Amino acid sequence: MSRNFVAVDLGASSGRTILGTFDGEKLTLKETNRFWNGPTEINGTLYWDLIHLFRNIQEGIAAARKDSGDKIVSIAADTWGVDFGLIDSQGKLLGNPVHYRDSRTDGMLQKVFDAVGKENVFNASGIQFMQLNTLYQLYALAQADDVQYLTADKLLFLPDLLNYWLTGKMAANRTFASTSQFYNPVTKDWAIDLLKKLNIRTDFFAPFADAGTVLGEYNGTPVVNVGSHDTASAFAAVPVTEGEQCAFLSSGTWSLLGTELTAPVINTETLAENFTNEVGVCDTIRFLKNLSGLWIIQELRRVWAEQGHSYAWKDMDDLAGTAVPLQFFINPGDDIFLPPGDMVKRMRDYCVRTGQKSPESHGEIIRAAYEGLALLYADTYDALEKLSGQKLNTLRIVGGGSKNFALNQFAANATGRTVISGPVEATAIGNIIMQMLAMGDIKTLAEGRTVIRNSFASEARTFKPQNREQWQNALNVWRQFCK
Repeated sequence: MSRNFVAVDLGASSGRTILGTFDGEKLTLKETNRFWNGPTEINGTLYWDLIHLFRNIQEGIAAARKDSGDKIVSIAADTWGVDFGLIDSQGKLLGNPVHYRDSRTDGMLQKVFDAVGKENVFNASGIQFMQLNTLYQLYALAQADDVQYLTADKLLFLPDLLNYWLTGKMAANRTFASTSQFYNPVTKDWAIDLLKKLNIRTDFFAPFADAGTVLGEYNGTPVVNVGSHDTASAFAAVPVTEGEQCAFLSSGTWSLLGTELTAPVINTETLAENFTNEVGVCDTIRFLKNLSGLWIIQELRRVWAEQGHSYAWKDMDDLAGTAVPLQFFINPGDDIFLPPGDMVKRMRDYCVRTGQKSPESHGEIIRAAYEGLALLYADTYDALEKLSGQKLNTLRIVGGGSKNFALNQFAANATGRTVISGPVEATAIGNIIMQMLAMGDIKTLAEGRTVIRNSFASEARTFKPQNREQWQNALNVWRQFCK
């Protein structure tokens, strides 16, 4: 008898609800709805439209019920990281959550370092320094004596807020809490001492809940805590075999490049390389680095569409193929590329600033963005092997970006490793696998990964390194310009 599960998967640019059906051996997916997600600017502040998202989530769940004959085993949600909502004493949302790319965190990194020291922040959290982290959002609110922050009864991270709206139960999922930079993966608790030193409130956090547990019910259907940070779910869906030594890359708006460990790595070398120790499912650590992913490409596509050039993704790959290889070198992680805006101008400005000529044609611009990302992967890959103490022979790419065959090939070329892509819907698949674990359909994560290999083998595609000497030379040049 088939079993049906609903995965609510919200990325930083789109959301979807997916019905997963497990027949005892294989898992099949059906998308029941897909909807826009992104920032809305009002009076200089970037917000998420969470009401729009929740309405679409409800519609997607209703569609899944209809498609399954009202036979849903469970429901679970995952979202992008770091962001949160503030709840009053009556359980009401005080205001629309602010987008992590909002400028309120400008300058907050240095202010926190001045107050408590960079090393102390890292030792307490093991998390990569990014100004969008929850720590700097809260510090900005505390510094501004923000009324909502001062009066809130609870802080709920976004998937926890969605779960609260679905079930009426408040809980903090560890996989998401670990992205905040005030969760300690060693003690498995909030970094209270750090927060107190920064005069940030410590009295409004929800109790913890682990992935793979049932939180409550929505209209009679169990709601499960999964890897509620989307990368935790995506990593859960990487179809590795037992003993396989490989790197994981979750490819989408962001690129998350790392591997799976059993314990955090918190030391001076990890701090120097700005790696992160996020909590994974089933007592794992996602040892990785958050990298700019397809964000630049998405913004290029958006800006060009406004100018009358409506490129499909395949069109952009084809345009990149018309440009001469390795002419321009950009670091997609540079702060200039963080906010939304005209990425064409920013790429040209970056090249001028670093003493290069500028890309002109659309093909040159797209290729420079792809190549910059691939070279960033290669540079990060070298650090990953060194810090983890592992020889990682293969790069497995999952998520929506795994469909970008041009970028996959560039990644193989730049890293000198075999790249295996797929599955595409990794986040939703990992979400469903953890639901299956919670509801007793599988007993271990390894068993779930076997189901994934059996179910999505047709999506797998292999890319072998090409032109290694040319790309190794390019990596050396990239490091001169971009590091």
